[in-house]
Amino acid sequence: MNKTVAKGFSHGLIAPIITLVIYIAFILEVELEIAFTEFKRLNTLTHHISLSVFLTNIILFFMNIKTHKEQVAKGIIGATLVYALLIVIIKFL
Repeated sequence: MNKTVAKGFSHGLIAPIITLVIYIAFILEVELEIAFTEFKRLNTLTHHISLSVFLTNIILFFMNIKTHKEQVAKGIIGATLVYALLIVIIKFL
């Protein structure tokens, strides 16, 4: 794997987590443990994860495409596919 693709992959994995934590802390204003418990109870955990991944990674993807960093954008797409697989696994288990 190319270094720039790996860089995009790591950014694509880490950025949605940071976005979700910021959303929970500043928008919902609850603790992480309480939020995830409530998401599981309401069966909306996959919704929150997928929305975080979509919004964050689409911004990162287009920023990298606009600056002609196609290899980094490929890594972001790869990370998005990993999250998609994770969401499918969570949803059906």
